[in-house]
Amino acid sequence: MVIVYHEDLLKHSQWSDHPESPFRLKTIRKKLENEGLWDVIPPHPIDDELVLKIHTADLLKKLKSGEEMPIDPDTMLRKDTYDMAMLSASLAVEAVKHALNGEPSIALSRPPGHHAGKSRMGGFCYLNNAAIAAQSANVRTMIIDLDVHHCNGTEEIFYDRKDVMVVSLHEADFYWDSGYLEDIGEGAGTGYNVNVPIPRGSGNNTYNIAMDEIVIPLIGDFKPELLIICLGVDGHYGDTNSHMVLNTQGYIGLCKKLYDAAPDKKIAFILEGGYHLRATAEVVAGVAALFQDREIKPEYGEEKVEQSNGPREMRKAKEFIFSERERNCD
Repeated sequence: MVIVYHEDLLKHSQWSDHPESPFRLKTIRKKLENEGLWDVIPPHPIDDELVLKIHTADLLKKLKSGEEMPIDPDTMLRKDTYDMAMLSASLAVEAVKHALNGEPSIALSRPPGHHAGKSRMGGFCYLNNAAIAAQSANVRTMIIDLDVHHCNGTEEIFYDRKDVMVVSLHEADFYWDSGYLEDIGEGAGTGYNVNVPIPRGSGNNTYNIAMDEIVIPLIGDFKPELLIICLGVDGHYGDTNSHMVLNTQGYIGLCKKLYDAAPDKKIAFILEGGYHLRATAEVVAGVAALFQDREIKPEYGEEKVEQSNGPREMRKAKEFIFSERERNCD
């Protein structure tokens, strides 16, 4: 088990009551310590050359400017943002390096990354941690994003590529104007971008159907050499930033399915969203415990009743996704 962390990431701050706060990592650390799982390593630095394989020179120039300004209503650019974003991405790259050696890993990255596109920052994100890590690996990679918000940045970056498949499980019609089932990639990437929009009010049952009947078969079909899991925990019922009812066991169960399906345990989990502090912390701890064949006792384990037509929508999504892949993919 490898957990990648750096204390300096606690310095990153939007403003005092912003949901993406240093308290997220502080709470995760406390939970991991209490569970006897706090055994971390620092990352090695990354350079601009790697970042420029994913992002434009204009984005990097703006990030390095040191100018204090808003990117969007939720995201500020500050004097140290370049350093913090590069450090966050370096955690993801380090985690992937260990994953490729058959050591399952977790990157406690912040700021998060999956909304950062080739030339766009926003949604708390500056550099796309998962995309940069996938680029550094240079192997056939599947990025599976569990954050409740669609990974619009990751989708854009790999939309015309077939060496990296992007699969996003997210709340339907919730964030940005993206994440539609019909958005399947273009050019060489047609059929290698997979969106699974999940109706609001869904929970463990619907997500398990999506995982068992769509994601796991896609892993078998695509045959990746590496899995990168964007671990957003904001679909938890304790999180007020979305409308889903996953509990802690539900999240950990999804991650276990992916862990079990990973080729030679070549899997890296990269932290994305999750704004209920203790619920996020116990999911991260539960994932780390998987690596030691352990379980944690959840505080947020209440089984909520689903209030959605999720199973029906997952059947429709499955039919569409696999028919499109049969039509478009080699």
